[in-house]
Amino acid sequence: MDHKNLTVEDLASNESFIDWVKQSDPEAVKYWDLYISTHPEIKEKVDKARTLVLNLKAAEEIDYDGAQVDSMWAKIQNRVEAKTEPSHQRTVSKMTWAVVLASVLLLSASVVFWFESRLVVNDQHPSAYNQQGDDFIERINETDQPLEVQLEDGSTIVLESKSKLKYKKDFLNDSSRQVYMFGKAFFKVTKNPYKPFIVHSNEIVVKVLGTSFRVESPENGENILVSVKTGKVSVSAPTDVIKNNKQGGVILLPNQQVTYERKNRQFEKTLIESPEFLGATGIAPRDFVFDNVPIARAFQTIESAYGVEIIFNEEVMKNCYITAPLGSESLRDKLKIICETIGASYEIIDANVVINSAGCQ
Repeated sequence: MDHKNLTVEDLASNESFIDWVKQSDPEAVKYWDLYISTHPEIKEKVDKARTLVLNLKAAEEIDYDGAQVDSMWAKIQNRVEAKTEPSHQRTVSKMTWAVVLASVLLLSASVVFWFESRLVVNDQHPSAYNQQGDDFIERINETDQPLEVQLEDGSTIVLESKSKLKYKKDFLNDSSRQVYMFGKAFFKVTKNPYKPFIVHSNEIVVKVLGTSFRVESPENGENILVSVKTGKVSVSAPTDVIKNNKQGGVILLPNQQVTYERKNRQFEKTLIESPEFLGATGIAPRDFVFDNVPIARAFQTIESAYGVEIIFNEEVMKNCYITAPLGSESLRDKLKIICETIGASYEIIDANVVINSAGCQ
């Protein structure tokens, strides 16, 4: 994601950004400290978003009456709005920001989904699968081979051995398409913006509109893994987990995955082990044959090919050029070769690539 294009409200509802403001996640702190230092042009938006998050945090902890709300609004307005704003616009601005604050407050207390406001989903716990009754169809793969299940909407689910699945007989009659599973399965979901597809497995809920992804959720396993091949999915935990854990959930894009640690009730987002070329990018292996190419251009090629964001200090690395006949190597191997060539190193933080470099002579 290109954070430079986000609005103040987008930043204030970004869970990683919120963790940075609250200093609650070391990886988020490291990521945003580096990103902000290398993108000074977003400092003004960051300051406003940080103010918004801090005020919302205070609002969540106190039961305000009407007078307190007015007082709090005055403080937020003085700190966030431009001081040069004409006085005749104050009323409209207050109303606008009140709506924004209410929206962000709701978003900061849950996972940010692009369609969440239209859904009503009950909290699910590990026994939810067994609670579904006679109006459900159950499929269990008792073989050693993958079992393909075709749903009424055209979606397909490939169950691996010992995995099981439940869904309603009148699957298409509900406002959302909900299934329950244990084990390992690959989902290819038919797009329907009016009926989100929801997967319940152990403690997690995966929500999509149309995409392909994989869920690994053993019934008694310690961790749950969700990885995305195409599209966009959101992965969340039940409401009681969200309230007690600042990492309520995550949004995943292609080549990203998240591991949910059931014992600690925490999400860890990263890249999949072997990120693939994104089919629609138009990038081919020959585009990785670099001949004295500025490092910024090389990183841009990699970003386009794999859908990842590479964060680096452009000023420090402005004199870095790369000559390397790369091609079909994996993403990690490409990064390793480039970094070794220019005397840098890289690490994966929150599914982004962060380059550490002292610059080039």
